[in-house]
Amino acid sequence: MGILPMLVDTHTNLMWYPDHYSDEFVKFALAAKKAKMRISPDVYFAGADQDERNAFDSRPEQLLEATRGCDKVIVFGIKARYSGINADQELIAKFVQQHADRFIGWCSVDPNDPDCADELEHYVRNLGFRGLKVSPIYQNWDPLDPRHIRLFKKAEQLGIPVNVHQGTTFVRPAPLRYANPILLEDIAVACPDLRMIISHLGHPWETECIALIRKHPNLYANVSALHYRPWRHWQAFITALEYGVEHKLIFGSDFPSATPDQLIAGLHKVNDIVRGTALPKFPDEALQRIIYENWKQVIDL
Repeated sequence: MGILPMLVDTHTNLMWYPDHYSDEFVKFALAAKKAKMRISPDVYFAGADQDERNAFDSRPEQLLEATRGCDKVIVFGIKARYSGINADQELIAKFVQQHADRFIGWCSVDPNDPDCADELEHYVRNLGFRGLKVSPIYQNWDPLDPRHIRLFKKAEQLGIPVNVHQGTTFVRPAPLRYANPILLEDIAVACPDLRMIISHLGHPWETECIALIRKHPNLYANVSALHYRPWRHWQAFITALEYGVEHKLIFGSDFPSATPDQLIAGLHKVNDIVRGTALPKFPDEALQRIIYENWKQVIDL
């Protein structure tokens, strides 16, 4: 008998309102979620009585229920006070300890903090975190600023991968000028052994993201939050195929944006928008590898 494929969700969040989100953040998050729901049914909606809890709440019971079909799950919560997000890193560490059979914790530090490299080492060595989550647009830092290289050198030294939200967002004060994936190239050059996953394929700069991950061996992208926009989804996947990097696309749901099941359903609709046309179709075998195989290049379980 062959080895059964493993479903590994590489991108879930553990944060909720009002403990970890500002009023402004949930206002814009809820509007963005409703926009996605107009286009696709494959969006997570909590259905809570309190509107703010339908925006981006991911409480322990919600996360456990949503990911019950996954073999392993990476969970984190970003520290981005600039954008109204302040996840509790120790809470995430405790949750992972309680559910260590399936969950793997990644920490977040703010690259603007002078002691961020020391903080990262503490989280990894003392709290058991096994990766790092950062975001230039949420945390308001310039990836081209050489002062930030020290943090990524520390991650490289620790041997942990990094998930970077590099792409747009709905948050009003978050600076778009820091969001293009191409801005990560200086970090990739300075830290050639650092494994980085660019979230959401860098949308709406998917083409730039594909050019970047083709060029750098240890750069990858996850496919979370793409299937809500059918044209961008198909176009990005076909571009990855044309550039020969479809094997560098990694499964991640971005729960509570979508559940893993909703993401799988959405991924399988990638060719719907061009059905009945002469436009190219994304191969099913490549799709299966995105869901079940490609994570193995980046994640050490």
